[in-house]
Amino acid sequence: MHLFCVKPTIHRFSTLAEFLSSFSVGQGDLLLTEQVLFRQYLEGRPLTCSVVIKDQYGLGEPKEEVIDAILRDIACLSIRRIIAMGGGSVIDIAKILCVKDAYPCRRVIEMQIPMELDKELIVLPTTCGTGSEVTFGGIVTMKDTGLKTGVLAPELSASHAVLIPELLTTLPRWVMVHCSVDALGHSMESFVSPVRGNEFARAAGSRSIRLLMDGYLHLLQDAGPPSPALLEQFLTASCLAGIAVNNGGAGPVHALAYPIGELYKVSHGETIYQFLIAVFSYYEQTADGPLLEELRQLLTPVLQQAGLFTGAVFANLGALLGTLCPLKPLRDYGVRGEDIHGFVDSIFQTKQRLLSASYVPFEPEAAAELYRQRL
Repeated sequence: MHLFCVKPTIHRFSTLAEFLSSFSVGQGDLLLTEQVLFRQYLEGRPLTCSVVIKDQYGLGEPKEEVIDAILRDIACLSIRRIIAMGGGSVIDIAKILCVKDAYPCRRVIEMQIPMELDKELIVLPTTCGTGSEVTFGGIVTMKDTGLKTGVLAPELSASHAVLIPELLTTLPRWVMVHCSVDALGHSMESFVSPVRGNEFARAAGSRSIRLLMDGYLHLLQDAGPPSPALLEQFLTASCLAGIAVNNGGAGPVHALAYPIGELYKVSHGETIYQFLIAVFSYYEQTADGPLLEELRQLLTPVLQQAGLFTGAVFANLGALLGTLCPLKPLRDYGVRGEDIHGFVDSIFQTKQRLLSASYVPFEPEAAAELYRQRL
């Protein structure tokens, strides 16, 4: 039985300049990034590689039509390596660009063609949440349904994951918190998963949780810009969480989050924040057990140091995160009570892979109640 795999070679550089030199970035390379990142880190550099700015094709998370437009525009280029510098959206797009004869990309997403790569992928994450640099899949919003659809295949793994703390320096504090909660969700859900959870994934996830919790304590104690060392810590935690979820799998937190991101254009990290505490409190109330207790023990030391330990560990974790970045009710995004039935139907029809990984049996009424709690 398959238990654990990390495909990319993981590197760390202090600066982007070190990476560009070490990897000899130039002719035959295509850099995929976003406008704000290009202006901040690359403008004025004597680049000889091709550059594609994702924003010029569409904002937000990866869309089928955006990927197809990029594929059409790069078809005439001779590309041996794709360098994805960005968050999860840029990285997920880059994975599909590496597939041979990927246009139209629906054929890749629906696995109608062999998952054969004709380009090497190098990933430079600029957020501390998705862990996409070490996962073998991505999410694409399909044009006909508007639904986020997963494309999962080991062949989509990057060859190199490059961690550069400098690339997080412009990340707003609230964005950093939302991103890191995505990483925390990856680690916590994979830790308790009864489907794919295993000791190897838990080892990566537990270290990620410790690094994230310690990082939150530093953020609580110092309102100033995060130090380079702290940025490196969050980036490492995110990568470890990506390794954990790639091997242990996600669960209902992610399933519940998807409709909110799809319909209300809320960032993925922010939607994970909506349901992380609610789902784990539900687990605690319905079927406590040794894995949940072990998870509580991982979280407790920092909660105690932060003065937020009163016995209800997951509720206290919510209080800690709320101190760093207040959690909005779903109604602030426009969600109404009458929308909940549609959300529940959608996730039970399309997200069974995630729902089946629940720590306890997860029924539609439980999902509806968790949505109602967040209103």
